[in-house]
Amino acid sequence: NNSKSFLIHWYGPFKGENSLEDLKDWESTQNIEPSLYLIKGYKKYAKITNHFYIGKTIQGVSKRFANQGHHINELPRISEIWVGHFDNLEPNNKEILLAEQMLISYVGNEVGEQNILNKICLYVPSQNVYILSEWYNYKNLKRRERINKNSIAKLVPDVIAYRVTDDNQPLLYISEKLKKYWY
Repeated sequence: NNSKSFLIHWYGPFKGENSLEDLKDWESTQNIEPSLYLIKGYKKYAKITNHFYIGKTIQGVSKRFANQGHHINELPRISEIWVGHFDNLEPNNKEILLAEQMLISYVGNEVGEQNILNKICLYVPSQNVYILSEWYNYKNLKRRERINKNSIAKLVPDVIAYRVTDDNQPLLYISEKLKKYWY
């Protein structure tokens, strides 16, 4: 059973009506290549219901959003974007897809399928997948100790450990927030 481990550095939150512009500017000045993104926003007529979208890209996030027919057009009001960079490897498309699917199935389960724009992928991987997420302020690149309680980042646990037993039973373990042990 070949396991996959991903360390993802998330940068954000890009917020408010200038979030796309801010993200574009940031991407053009950074040496960081994000492959994943988390979006929280509102559909046109939704006043209170947040909708979520998790996506992957191999061309940079702001370029991906410019593609015709992208789901971002269903969220005219974006409240928050985080972009994720694989820190421990240069992922191929299959690896990005694997991480994306794990995140979609976890977050979809948390927020309810009707609130996530992704088609929920009910497929579960046949291999072990470990995702360690670390959160960074995109402005100063410092690690964030605290995440706003309404943030989409709160929906993604610091650790996701997905394991397949010998008799093919999928098991999911999470740790929402890693605890600081040494100071």
